[in-house]
Amino acid sequence: MSDWFSAPTAGASFSDDEDDVRAANAGGDGTAAGTGADTDASNLNAGSMLRFASVADVTGFFRGQELASVFTKLAQYGGDEAATKNAITKDDPEHEFLQECSKHVLTIEVEKSKVHKFIRDHYGVRFPELASLCSDSVVYAKIVKTIGNGVDDLTPHVEALRDLMPSQLVCAACACSATTAGRALAESELSTVLEACEEMVGLEDAKQLILHYIQTRTPLVCPNLSSFVGPAIASQLLAIAGSVTTLSTMDAQEIAALGSARGHASGFKIKSAGFLINVDLVACHPPELRQKALRMVAARAVTLARIDDNRRASDDTEGKRAREELKRRMLEWTDPLVQQVQSRLRGLSNKTYERRTRRRAVDKAQADRARRGVAKAMAGKAF
Repeated sequence: MSDWFSAPTAGASFSDDEDDVRAANAGGDGTAAGTGADTDASNLNAGSMLRFASVADVTGFFRGQELASVFTKLAQYGGDEAATKNAITKDDPEHEFLQECSKHVLTIEVEKSKVHKFIRDHYGVRFPELASLCSDSVVYAKIVKTIGNGVDDLTPHVEALRDLMPSQLVCAACACSATTAGRALAESELSTVLEACEEMVGLEDAKQLILHYIQTRTPLVCPNLSSFVGPAIASQLLAIAGSVTTLSTMDAQEIAALGSARGHASGFKIKSAGFLINVDLVACHPPELRQKALRMVAARAVTLARIDDNRRASDDTEGKRAREELKRRMLEWTDPLVQQVQSRLRGLSNKTYERRTRRRAVDKAQADRARRGVAKAMAGKAF
């Protein structure tokens, strides 16, 4: 299984807080589908969460029937009949369920952003410095569960904290805890925070389960694109776009930008590289060649997405052929021997050497005539 699906903190995964606008565009009601209160993410991010007494007043997707039905369908489609399928066509009910899973991933990201802000605001009363030391929402929730109210002395929790954050940040957290301006939380306040932490971990587990299902089924939906960029990257693109049809309508620049606009719970957008930058055909090159490789991979990915959408190929032959072709072309950029061979073959095919030989002969004839002219002139002056 790819690192993107096996660990919540993997670099190639979705950001902790995917942009709310993507969820609205993907599902139309993706933001409001799983909320327990009539509030949207932008309003929640704008104000303080201290006005909410429970995380249930902010979110409701994790406790709703919609997520439970998703798990039921996951068990149904992931059973024995899944191993017998060779392809998932558009008229297959599982194809529609895959699109729903993509929308649910974005909905979970929006829910996680709300829960993270709830935890950060409520636990900031006890340890406000922790938010500046840990930006990952899931890791932050796990740290809060580990520390609890015992911020004054983090010595008993050092070993557990080292499993969640680097040693340097553990030392910084210990130093900040000794001088923190926070106050101890009451039992009711602490139980509210721990309940939100449990929901954060549950949302992350649900997201990873859905993403794992998308990754395993993506080769059946778009086999050529999966064989070209890999099942993990293809499932990321499919989860953001929503369907192969949406990918096929994009141009190379748009598909290369998928995953580059990330949102954060603070409301700031973070610009980063898209998902295609993690493809091995791009990542294996030095930095000065990655943009060139990214443009080639993006252009070919659009073509393969259109092939998969129209089902012009019944297997992944086109994707493998495109991958080998790009490998040969990219080998010319870095391998000197291949460059020499290519230049020689190019010279032979264009008859470069014959032109050079004729040019040398013409130059030699002109030089000979010039020397004979000079010799005649000197001979005339002698007489």
